[in-house]
Amino acid sequence: MQQKPSILLIHNTYLQKGGEDSIVEQEINSLKQENYPVFVLLFNNSSNKLLHLLSYPFQLFFNLSAFIKVYRLVKKNQINIVHVHNFYYKASPAVFWAAKLAGAHTLFTVHNYRLFCLNGLLFYKNEPCMICHQQQSFATGIERKCFKQSGFFSWALAKANEWQKKINTYSKKIDRFIVINPLQEQLLLDIGIEPSKIRYKPNFLNGFSNVKPPLFETRKPFYLFVGRLSEEKGIKDLVEAFKENEKSLLIVGDGPLADWVKQETNDKIKYSKAIPRESLEALYASCLALILPSRWYEGQPMTIIEAQNSGAIVIAAYSNNMSTMIENGVNGFLYPIQPSYQLNHVISIFESLSINAKDEMSKAAHQHFLKTYTLKRHVDALKQLYHFEPISK
Repeated sequence: MQQKPSILLIHNTYLQKGGEDSIVEQEINSLKQENYPVFVLLFNNSSNKLLHLLSYPFQLFFNLSAFIKVYRLVKKNQINIVHVHNFYYKASPAVFWAAKLAGAHTLFTVHNYRLFCLNGLLFYKNEPCMICHQQQSFATGIERKCFKQSGFFSWALAKANEWQKKINTYSKKIDRFIVINPLQEQLLLDIGIEPSKIRYKPNFLNGFSNVKPPLFETRKPFYLFVGRLSEEKGIKDLVEAFKENEKSLLIVGDGPLADWVKQETNDKIKYSKAIPRESLEALYASCLALILPSRWYEGQPMTIIEAQNSGAIVIAAYSNNMSTMIENGVNGFLYPIQPSYQLNHVISIFESLSINAKDEMSKAAHQHFLKTYTLKRHVDALKQLYHFEPISK
């Protein structure tokens, strides 16, 4: 029996824990469950010490401390594979150089759009934005202060990304890119990454109960939103739509627009701060549908995966990425934001369906989860991703 490779998982955590952090945590646990030799190295950007703030722009280019730490760890433990989830900003691309120099294979999961956009969202002034990628220049992003609302930090990140391309970090020091949606694949191809290096692996869910979803007739008469309360998530569009249709809506989450949401609540629109995933499961299993009104190019939201596990029907704003998760009219609904916002029109179509039709749609959502997002599917995919021919010493 072939010995399982040893894995070093690297992740630069976020100041506010989000979907990426949860995905990484799940991945670590799944690898341990499968008895992979797993090492974990976490970085964070939380320090406010003056020295760290002054060194911050330089760390964007190459963090020597991170390089030494990764090189020593790989050498000492004879690690076979270094799998990086997020290297912004403390880890820096130095971790790829260290891993390769120490003799390991390297993988990078592309969770967001930071390689192609200074704010990582491909989003500006409440609309999707691809200008910097289309022009293959961050000049517009610098002018707009897209990173940390700072011209200097935007310039520093832009120059760091451009420098990494010039020294072939992405093309030569990363063996495999793992993407979670078709847009990421196309963006990587656009910057010259070889197609053979790009692999698709969806996110997965581990920890929710593995039971059949309830009959639709047992669900309660309310719609649900779960996620970050911010402009790109379309939360203002959502509130406006439900003030117009006067249906019941529960908004769950935290973010920069939380105070605004609280002010907009009424007898029909309720708000709850973010709650544990265990409590979310009950909401997914009891709502009429989950609403995802995002105005940006969502990656692969865990909220949809969690909802489909519970048989919840998802009504989402259309994008090519969303069309890989939701089959319109089969396991959920997709609606166009442009030329006019059509959420309430789609809700009317949904509510006109018979109970039996809604029940079939709920079952289809659950079947899509079982086919695509289970722990077994994830483990099978990782076995393929982690298979490399031995490096000759």
